[in-house]
Amino acid sequence: MSDAQAVHPKTIVITGAARGIGLATATLLASRGHRVLMADLDGELAVEEAKAIGNRASGFGLDVTDREAFRELLQRVDSEHGPIDVVVNNAGIASASVNILDQEPAITERTIDINLKGTMNGTIEAIALMAPRRRGHVVNVASLAGILGVPGLAAYAASKFGVVGFTESVRMEFADQGLKFACVMPGPVATGMMDGTASSPVVSMLTPEQMAAAIVEGIEAEKPRVALPRSSYLLARLSSIVSPGFAIKLGRWTKIDRIYTHITPGARDEYEQRIRR
Repeated sequence: MSDAQAVHPKTIVITGAARGIGLATATLLASRGHRVLMADLDGELAVEEAKAIGNRASGFGLDVTDREAFRELLQRVDSEHGPIDVVVNNAGIASASVNILDQEPAITERTIDINLKGTMNGTIEAIALMAPRRRGHVVNVASLAGILGVPGLAAYAASKFGVVGFTESVRMEFADQGLKFACVMPGPVATGMMDGTASSPVVSMLTPEQMAAAIVEGIEAEKPRVALPRSSYLLARLSSIVSPGFAIKLGRWTKIDRIYTHITPGARDEYEQRIRR
């Protein structure tokens, strides 16, 4: 992506923007001249990071599982900084476990509430705001785990499959009303979500900045889908169309099945504790 500023600056709301992909995306968007409203459950950190970015960014606290709070935030931003052009539903968590029986029921529910219901809340409220104007763009961050089952991340995969299906559905529902929808499907990204995980010889680890560059390019070019890395996307697509038995063998051959089930003891404790708070 060129370092030049965007030709048409936009007002963009990003959830989960205090860390990781969300923060990297907000930073890059602001550097390209866009107005960025950074929302996060950790509102204090969102405010702090927004101040570090500069006068094109503002931070807010937001629990994406609270639909009314989401509506109020979008209405506030729209009146004070808007009109809102883009909403990026990025907030998400991923708790790894040997299998679904090993995962606490509370964290399973929290994963669905944040990753899927939170994205649905943001999308629905964005549509309600944008549809009367017949313009607007909703970007939902899913995952390659949204098209491919992943051992150790059953609840996470379920939530991201839901995000992909939901995004494709509303894209069709509002195809003639001037709204744009995008589904972002990253492979593993070097954030706290990947702490302590194993590696696979066929899976490349992206940096938050690489993923942010792809998201920003997708926003500015209004791409309907963004998936990285390309090799992992093609592998995920292949695994989704072959027989389940062959897909299991393929996961074992490539060691993808070990990434989230063979965790380095202690290396993931800080992240797992944070997403439970």
